[in-house]
Amino acid sequence: MTSAPAHGRLFSRSTKILIASALLGLAAGCATQPTASSGAAATSAWAFTTQVTDLVPGIYQGAYSANTQQLYITSAVGRPPVRESRLVAFDPASQRISAEVVPAVQAGHKDGQLQAVYGIATDDPHGHIWVTNTRSGSLAVYAQDGLKLVKQFGDKAAPHARDVAVDAAHQRAYVSSPAGDTIFVFDTATLKPLPGITLKGAGEAPKPMSLALDSAHQRLYTVSLNTAEVFVIDTATGKQIASHPIPNVQGGAGIAIDSQKQQLYVTAQKSGDLVILDAQSGRVLHQLATGAGALNVAFDPVNRLAYVANRGAGSVTVVNDAGAILAQIDTGSSPNHITTTPDGTAWALVKKNKDDPRLDRVVRIEARH
Repeated sequence: MTSAPAHGRLFSRSTKILIASALLGLAAGCATQPTASSGAAATSAWAFTTQVTDLVPGIYQGAYSANTQQLYITSAVGRPPVRESRLVAFDPASQRISAEVVPAVQAGHKDGQLQAVYGIATDDPHGHIWVTNTRSGSLAVYAQDGLKLVKQFGDKAAPHARDVAVDAAHQRAYVSSPAGDTIFVFDTATLKPLPGITLKGAGEAPKPMSLALDSAHQRLYTVSLNTAEVFVIDTATGKQIASHPIPNVQGGAGIAIDSQKQQLYVTAQKSGDLVILDAQSGRVLHQLATGAGALNVAFDPVNRLAYVANRGAGSVTVVNDAGAILAQIDTGSSPNHITTTPDGTAWALVKKNKDDPRLDRVVRIEARH
């Protein structure tokens, strides 16, 4: 494993672009009209400022730490053997990389394959970063300070590990895997595996994708790729307590929670939808067509907005908590993941397409009302 110091490297950055939306029409020369199958109409104007910073190739997911005030970003390039991967600390204030590390070579491999990093979550009480090593079915823990490797779990500790969510209150890390029907569980204090949670739905075995943690209500949510269901786990007991069907969607992928209003935001990549559900009853409140490949979603509790990464459409859709589409922001290429920071800023991670002259990048989205 090799690391780089906090060198303050600055990648090329675009100038700020103002994208204003008044009611449901977009200004700034963009005539795109959002479409919605249901949902309320917007009642006031919003403006969205975007700023683009080129980053390392293969960026995948991001997670913010209130401890360090850094945005940690994973990257991995290509299919096995994956020889290029980095964990990056990105400073949102300066929009510069402050540190980065290359994961170690996977044990027993002579082809140079790394323990490439994909999913990510921060554990502030312990000063850690949890990442998934999807290709080896493993996960690793790094220190927030200096990105030193704290623990590398063995291969197949969590087959095809995808997302990770850290519940600081109960000292648990939850890992999803679309290769099976299990949420893997780890102790964040001892860094040891615990009994997993087997999900049970209405029919065939589900394949859990994204995770959303509601610490205030002691709930963990996940969405199934193949069965169009949301699963609810009580984090106090570690037991599944409910499952909710999501009608008329295909390829469930992303999930986010509005803890205050108790609403779930679920994206479906095959049908290009965002579905908003009542978190307690599972009742569908709104279903919106956001764009091709609606892969991931993040909810910002400051401005009460949801951001949908439409990977196929090359755009981010902004939706308010009443189910109205406020804007379609063109990011180009393939937005893969979105995270938010405590100031209400959204950060979209965009993977470049082969014909895109730019590098992989992070798009900073600032909402103004």
